[in-house]
Amino acid sequence: MPDDMTMKAGERTPVPATPQTGETAPRPAVTTPRGPHTLIAENSFTSAPRRDPEIVRRILEDPRMHDHRDGFQSCIQCGICTSGCPAARFTEYSPRETARRALEGDESLLTDDAIWYCFSCYTCQSRCPRGNSVAVINQIVRSLQVEIGSGRRHVEMFAQWCAAFYDKGMGGNPHLMFPGVSEAWGEQWLESMDRLLEVREKLGLGDLYPPRNVVAEVQTIMEETGFKERLAAVRGDGPSAHGGDSILASR
Repeated sequence: MPDDMTMKAGERTPVPATPQTGETAPRPAVTTPRGPHTLIAENSFTSAPRRDPEIVRRILEDPRMHDHRDGFQSCIQCGICTSGCPAARFTEYSPRETARRALEGDESLLTDDAIWYCFSCYTCQSRCPRGNSVAVINQIVRSLQVEIGSGRRHVEMFAQWCAAFYDKGMGGNPHLMFPGVSEAWGEQWLESMDRLLEVREKLGLGDLYPPRNVVAEVQTIMEETGFKERLAAVRGDGPSAHGGDSILASR
């Protein structure tokens, strides 16, 4: 090694001078890869997100977390959920990040659109070594988003289907989807929908909808669980359409 490149102990490797000018060559810019597989747990140089223990409580107390509470609280951030997630592969959604933020009660989850990319394939749940289920966490956080209003635009297209389910005990394809479905399945599908009751009668299949006593039972369940109230809010004609008395409405 030449004398001018000789290093003393503890010195950093010098940057060689350019042969044309004798000036020190600029160091190459350091680029940080982006994507759901490269997100770090938290940047210590940025301000901490607002945290609300109520979010954690709501997740833990939700019946859907019955088999996953321990796994949720013992998440080791290994990233196996993200490595196998189809949504993480093609979008900015990261199950690992969602699990961490949920456990910390990060309020930004309540306005995060990325969690709606999850389509509940449960790959994260089946692979998690701790028994956590980010798919279920997403379902609960989405419910909270709908409750406070930030997530209603993601579900309002299904309001018509839900209203039909309440009224008749059975839903159906929202009419706004008919053009897309008919384009995929052809005009024959639209004709069959128009003549559905007639065809069922000819085939001896009976009434399309459940009996009234069954519908009444369904309605009771929906009323007792708050489904009817939430449906009214999603449609914009209920008392909680703009946040109402929700415990998270002030967010």
